[in-house]
This record gives sequence, C-alpha cells and structure tokens, in this order.
Amino acid sequence: MLWKFRAVNNRIAKRRYYMYSSLLILLLIAGFFYRVETGTRVGKAMILFAIGIMFIFLYTVIALGRERYYYMDEEEIVYKPLKTKIKDISGFEVDKNNKLIRLNLRKKSIFSVKTLYFDNIEDLREAEYFLKRYTG
Repeated sequence: MLWKFRAVNNRIAKRRYYMYSSLLILLLIAGFFYRVETGTRVGKAMILFAIGIMFIFLYTVIALGRERYYYMDEEEIVYKPLKTKIKDISGFEVDKNNKLIRLNLRKKSIFSVKTLYFDNIEDLREAEYFLKRYTG
C-alpha cells in the first residue's frame, strides 16, 4: 500500500512543523541578543536576524507543502529514511478526527516510524484494515 500526504492538510503534522519553526526562531532570537551583547553592531545583527527569519520562513513553507510518501507491505512500513518492521508493532491507535495512526512498538528506535499521517479518511481506513490484517 502506498499513500502520500502533505503536512499542510493534516493539522497535527502542521502543528509539528510550526513547533520546529518556533524553536528555530527562538534560537535565532537568542543568537541575536548574544551577538549584540558581545559587541556586534545592532544594524549588522538585525540584517543577520532578517536573513535568518527569511530562511526559517522558507523552510516552513517548503516543509508544509512538500508531498511525503508512505509505503506499507507485509514486512515493513517505510517513510524515507525511517522504517518499522510489522512484527515490531504491538498495537496501534487510530485517531480519525486528526487523520493519523499512532503505532505502539515493541522495539523503540530513533529511526522507526511511530506515527502515520493521512490527507483523506479513505487512506486511513485502508491502512487501518491493512494493519489489523497483518498485526493480528
């Protein structure tokens, strides 16, 4: 099974990217005040701050609009570069309001898929049926 989603169409995924961007902006603000306190001219620091804000804004727009693909078969779930083996899934929770499936894993890893996001409810139902069939 193959499906795609865009983070702009899923409110939980959108919130995740807004949080990443907010964290980057906070780091940029801290860097701005650090540069001003260490003696950099305010005008030069403001230019660097504006350029940083521009790059963070572009990152957010691109990250929200980019299509992402999930692939699921009898052995594993792949979301490049993350992979999870079907046998490592002990259960899953379906959230139809937010269009996502949270996987409960036996072996937790940084490189495993933990959440499946969807654009439409039909793909969610198909993935739910697939997971019920193969996880037992």
